[in-house]
Amino acid sequence: MATEIGTKVQNFYNKTPFPDYELDRFNKREDLINAVYPFAKLLDRSIPENASIIDVGTGTGQLSAFLSLRRKKVYGIDFSDSSLDKAKKLKKKLNLKTWNLEKIDILDSEQIEKLGKFDYVLCLGVLHHTGNAYGGFKNILKLLNPQGKIAVGLYNNFGRIPLKVRITLAKTIFKNNQKIKDSFIKMQIGDVEDKERARGWWNDQYLHPHETTHSIGEVLNWFKKNDIEYIETVPSTKIFDQSNLEIAGVWNKCDVGYPNFLVRAGKQLMWILNNQREGGYWITFGKLKN
Repeated sequence: MATEIGTKVQNFYNKTPFPDYELDRFNKREDLINAVYPFAKLLDRSIPENASIIDVGTGTGQLSAFLSLRRKKVYGIDFSDSSLDKAKKLKKKLNLKTWNLEKIDILDSEQIEKLGKFDYVLCLGVLHHTGNAYGGFKNILKLLNPQGKIAVGLYNNFGRIPLKVRITLAKTIFKNNQKIKDSFIKMQIGDVEDKERARGWWNDQYLHPHETTHSIGEVLNWFKKNDIEYIETVPSTKIFDQSNLEIAGVWNKCDVGYPNFLVRAGKQLMWILNNQREGGYWITFGKLKN
């Protein structure tokens, strides 16, 4: 990512690896299982054990490490040396032989193509930091096997508004108020007692040098132009969200339906109020058409 934005983002993650954690927290594989977010466990249940997975922008690797526990081919790629160094130490400490880590620039087509093909491509919270989100999206599609499945996580134009307000407040009125800052980050991660985790989240959400925001319609257009079948989003775009992800999982047709303009607009406006914990973040799931 030999651009001004790319250099800034790379330097940022080299100084502040994300998600941040102390390596001594993970002394056995059970520690890794206990530390992951519930959504990671949902992904794990939704992906077959014989599937190959690549986590694009894996950072320090907790998600891809966890997914490798039950699978023979899991890759984590990133362009931050510091993040990958921490991931490699975790791999060695827990002896995760099926977890492969590589330094890759997702805007570099040649680097992407050398990785081969995968059944599942995860790109969660990455493209909005590249300076060329759509270009990165098109590149990672090269990683998909025929009928391969993809998950793309991005910040939403509307859902991100409250966080942008808090960022402004944190940099101005409450610049030196640690209690207010703690309350702000607590909205997203709940517990701020884990100082490494809280620091990592604060840096990523409040001090990041570059991010873009996107709409549901924009991502649906990306899918349409590149023969990706839309499956669903998390949070859901159903008008009355009665789906139970714990039962159905993701990448499964759950009578979601294709969200029209009015549904998308309504949901995104609702995300201003009820997507506080995720900071306006949502994930769109799809599958490469035959």
